Amino acid sequence: MSHEDQLLDLKDSIVAAFRPVENLFRVMGSASGDEGGEMARLCSEIGQELARSFRVKLDAALDRLAAEGHHG
Repeated sequence: MSHEDQLLDLKDSIVAAFRPVENLFRVMGSASGDEGGEMARLCSEIGQELARSFRVKLDAALDRLAAEGHHG
């Protein structure tokens, strides 16, 4: 298995492990005013932004590892 394949497998594993957290925030975002109201929606927005940021940073870290693998 190549270095790039190993990194893709690592990314897939991390994303799969993190998916339930993202789904929780999506569910919170769909809560009606009667079920939890504004607080749930605000927490959902925060969580979804944190999840997006996590994925961006994960991609950047794996890109750096891939580049290092090509140079060394």
